[in-house]
Amino acid sequence: MTALAAWKSGDQNEAKKLLELLLTTFPHNLQARHLYGVAMTQAGDYAEAIKQLHVVCEAEPCNDEALSNLGNAQRLAGQLVEAEVTFRSGLVQNRDNPNLHFNLGIALKSAKRLHEAEAAFQRASELDPSDQASWFELGLVRYARSDHWSAASAFLRAGALDGEDKAQAIRLAGFALADGGRPEEAERLLASLCPERPQETKDFHLLSQLLYCRMELCDWRQVPEIVERCKQFIAEGMAPLEPFTFLLLPEITAQEQLTLTANFVRSLIPTAVMSEPVTRDMDPARRLRIGYLSADFHDHAVMRLLTGVLEHHNHVEFEIHAFSYGGADEGEMRRRIAAACDYFHDVSVLSPELMARRINAEAIDILIDITGWTGNTKSAVLGFRPAPIQVNWLGYTGTFGNKVFADYLIGDPIATPLSDQDNFAEKLALMPVCCQPNDAGRRIGKARTREEEGLPESSFVFCCFSRPLKITSEMFRCWCELLTELPESVLWLLAANETAKANLVAAAKRCGIEVSRLVFSPACPPDEHLARLSLADLSLDTFPFGAHTTASDSLWAGLPVVTILGETFPSRVTASMLNAVGLNELVAHSIEEYRALALELARNPELLMSIRNQLKKNRSSSRLFDTEGFSVELEALLRAMWRRHCLDT
Repeated sequence: MTALAAWKSGDQNEAKKLLELLLTTFPHNLQARHLYGVAMTQAGDYAEAIKQLHVVCEAEPCNDEALSNLGNAQRLAGQLVEAEVTFRSGLVQNRDNPNLHFNLGIALKSAKRLHEAEAAFQRASELDPSDQASWFELGLVRYARSDHWSAASAFLRAGALDGEDKAQAIRLAGFALADGGRPEEAERLLASLCPERPQETKDFHLLSQLLYCRMELCDWRQVPEIVERCKQFIAEGMAPLEPFTFLLLPEITAQEQLTLTANFVRSLIPTAVMSEPVTRDMDPARRLRIGYLSADFHDHAVMRLLTGVLEHHNHVEFEIHAFSYGGADEGEMRRRIAAACDYFHDVSVLSPELMARRINAEAIDILIDITGWTGNTKSAVLGFRPAPIQVNWLGYTGTFGNKVFADYLIGDPIATPLSDQDNFAEKLALMPVCCQPNDAGRRIGKARTREEEGLPESSFVFCCFSRPLKITSEMFRCWCELLTELPESVLWLLAANETAKANLVAAAKRCGIEVSRLVFSPACPPDEHLARLSLADLSLDTFPFGAHTTASDSLWAGLPVVTILGETFPSRVTASMLNAVGLNELVAHSIEEYRALALELARNPELLMSIRNQLKKNRSSSRLFDTEGFSVELEALLRAMWRRHCLDT
């Protein structure tokens, strides 16, 4: 008992000494040998622990606790197969032992077999609903495979129980709800964990996720203070939870975006690249294998831009592969993408390392990542360098933060001028005109009437269908000033969530704008959305993160867009599109100029009509909607990358 008391008090050295003495005198004392094995596990001597616990388990094959401790020692020693066998042998004898199910789950999770691990943790939590650790681990594996709502449910169960993981479980429940598109619930949880004064917050991840949720809700309370604290974290070299939120903020410069993203990716760089690279033929003119990597090969905003390009690829010169790790559906977009590619690979169940091996085995010459550091990303696969040339394009209008992940970023002379090279880890590779593709085959549905959309028949209609998180307080104030200057105008917005709607209505009231002058419409199928855009008079872009696909929608539907040319990549994409469609006069260089330009167009029907007519005329002939021409230019850029690689190798 003295050895047990020493062990419980944390004096492992004394416990070890007493147990060794006891076993010398009584070598058949299984209780002492069992405790000695546990002590050796805690001391990190896994080989000795396994040796001692094997003796106990052979003598007492029905000792669930000994089997559990043996399996844990094997797992910690890296013997995952042996650990699984040990846990399963215990479950054969006692299938309702929650501890064995839990420990099996830990071993399976270590082996990256997340679906099996989830089943084990699920069973453990059913057998012992009061075990916080089982709920917590269940949340983690669900979160790892992007099952955000189920993950949040498990974390909330863990957070309702007393234990050391209580606060962390609530925190992760907030993160999962935010990632799963439930910002109202997420904001409440995260705010409950933050000090009243943002300056006192020590948790950068918590604060940045709270910031993201409030932006999704157009809840601008304390946003300046939160941003200021986040900038301090960035200056101290701390890594954010994710870098995307900081692309949305006017207070964050392009250099700060590079710095915080570089901090973010540090932990994602693996210790080694592919150990067995496929040998490539260095012929600069041969047929190239191009791989597109994405979570979004379905009906998604990015695919509405890209699918037409995939369909126009030259399959004599290029072999096109798609590597999909996101949600699948049987919709038209998915079918079009699969038909446009020579090979469509579903790699959604693979870990980043296994995914890299799969890409490498296909001998991909140029791998193009079109998701980046956005939701559900597995862009960490790029860190293993599965292809000799890796490219950042389209899905993420920011740097990947380290050239390990991408050699090139595809931009254009306006969105990413060469003078901005220092703001990117990748080498800038510029398309001749615009880096954003468009699908000239997109259908426009049957037009509805203003009455059907709840719009006043005779009013001037400003519109913005961007997500609420892109709407800053300064930009919304500008829009309210436009409404004040034009009493017969309305502002048409996306009804994304009820809280954002209520907050925007409240902000408008504070500016003296009647509620009836804000019109909210829900999201609808793409062809219907394109049709309803013709009911508006002028589209107002957001800043500093502009409307990318949303701006393409407006221009394709014949609706002019007013934008601001900023200093960061996402604030310049709409200006690039307007240049490509021949409407540079719609590009402002400050918010004051933006407001004056929108006001002039609203007050001058002849001027606005001339611009609409010019847009209608240019739509069929401009570079912006020349999908086939864009494909040719993209292929020329990819070929130039390969030629450079052949020369440098």
